[in-house]
Amino acid sequence: SRSHFGSSSSPGRLQGRQPSAAQAHLLSEMIDYEEDWLFPLLFKLEGSVYVRSAIFALPSAIATLALLLCERWYPDYRKESGMVSLDSSILWTATTAVLLFMVQFRTRQGLSRFWEGTGLLHQMKGEWFDTVSNCVTFTIGSVKKDPSKKEDVERFRHTIVRLMSLCHGSALEEISGMSGSLETIDVCGLNSATLKHLKDCVDHHKFNKVEVLLHLVQSLITTSHEEGIIAIPPPILSRVYQTISRGYVNLLNTKKITDTKFPFPYVQLIIALLLLHTCLTPIVVSAVIDHLVWAPLLAFVPVFGAHALNFIAIELEDPFGEDDNDLPLAHFQAEMNNCLLMLLHPNTDIIAGVSDKCIRDFEELKSTVCVCTDDEALAATVPVARRRVSVQLFDPNFKLIGSSKSNLEQVVASMEDPHLDLSKDCESLDDMPLNLPQEAEPKTPASFEEGKEQELNERPSTTGGGRCFPEPKLMHNKELETVLVKSMEEFNHSLQCWTRTMEEQVRELSNRFSFCALNLPTENGTSPLRVDSRTVHSDARGIAGWAPAAPARGTGTGPPPNLKAGARIEPRSS
Repeated sequence: SRSHFGSSSSPGRLQGRQPSAAQAHLLSEMIDYEEDWLFPLLFKLEGSVYVRSAIFALPSAIATLALLLCERWYPDYRKESGMVSLDSSILWTATTAVLLFMVQFRTRQGLSRFWEGTGLLHQMKGEWFDTVSNCVTFTIGSVKKDPSKKEDVERFRHTIVRLMSLCHGSALEEISGMSGSLETIDVCGLNSATLKHLKDCVDHHKFNKVEVLLHLVQSLITTSHEEGIIAIPPPILSRVYQTISRGYVNLLNTKKITDTKFPFPYVQLIIALLLLHTCLTPIVVSAVIDHLVWAPLLAFVPVFGAHALNFIAIELEDPFGEDDNDLPLAHFQAEMNNCLLMLLHPNTDIIAGVSDKCIRDFEELKSTVCVCTDDEALAATVPVARRRVSVQLFDPNFKLIGSSKSNLEQVVASMEDPHLDLSKDCESLDDMPLNLPQEAEPKTPASFEEGKEQELNERPSTTGGGRCFPEPKLMHNKELETVLVKSMEEFNHSLQCWTRTMEEQVRELSNRFSFCALNLPTENGTSPLRVDSRTVHSDARGIAGWAPAAPARGTGTGPPPNLKAGARIEPRSS
């Protein structure tokens, strides 16, 4: 929506005018250019002062050509017309020196006003956005304390966002003099009482609409704080009023540029010197250079340059109008609207945190980050095996949610292996295949062989889209030897661990079986059971540290296979 309220009470050269389509386009974009190629810039007419300067320089060149032709046709015309004293270059030099000094002074002042204007606009936007951002942040605690206030908090946020968007757009329209040309966020979303109040204040009472809107914002903040919507102590809330005030002061300083013109005496003197310079240049050049081509050309250049500098200074003095070189006010308003809409996002209240896989140890974290750009220093500071991949989170091609596994999850999972060298294959995610394949609908195989082949084809490739790393590259002999030695060490360590685990399990199983064999009942009730030519008594020292010997050939370590449940075992004779 556009702001449909009347123009402000401050004077302006375009105040109250409705912009045309071309004017709205001029307000929306600033001339963008690159200096890589000079010729495209040399012949670019948009925003150029060539045409206006040539209008004054071309008559000077024509006058120079006319004087040369008159001198050839009438050799004594200079003496008869009294132009001999004007042939001296002293008068022309003095006039040109004073003119260049005045034009340079005006250009410097204009450039200063231009940069001051764009700086004030950015400061105004920053202060007012900070106001709304603080207010939105201060309402988070009220929802946590009292969930029933969620609806009131949402209404407050939408109201203050709409008021601030309208206020910022009205401020830009006020300094530019163009009313109703900038987009705002859903002005019609405000209630009818607010809209009627704004119309009456601006149309009937001729109040400044920026001041009216700022008053409405402050009243809204104060009332919300009293109702508990803004849950923050008053001393902290006072910062919000300070940012509103500083933003309005920046607006007043911006209006100082638009309301205060370059002093009239300077402008009058510059115009007089420009006209005198335009008239004297053909006379001096025609007396010094007697050539029908070079003389008009050399008379055209200084006059063209002086007028061009003056027109450039005029462009820079008022950077908020509708000229090609003025500031892009619509772009500033679009940026403000985008920032305000961010505060209305559903996840704007999210509290940032770290994952369980983050590195919290300072030394370990420092060892994974490169703090220098030199290659040799990089190799000495961060080992290749510990270097982490630079995750370009805000790359448009980087996906947080994919068809199988997100790129971020894949990178984090790969970082868990400290021996994995990622920097040789890919330095950033630009080299990684980010387009994950879409999952196809499963098809019923016609036979077992076809189903097996289909299963193998559907498995994710270790070097394709299923992973975020490119195919492995060939390594040199030293690198291959290092990798093989490291792999063999890891394999040997794993084998030793597996062997120790198996030995512990066999020992525990033997101890348990021996304990069960000792507790089996006999005829006498206390007779020992011979196991492998050794007598183990039930009242011996125990089974701690005892390991049975290997059974003889043909004998087993357990009870006979034909032993029935509940049967007694006869003891062997010694």
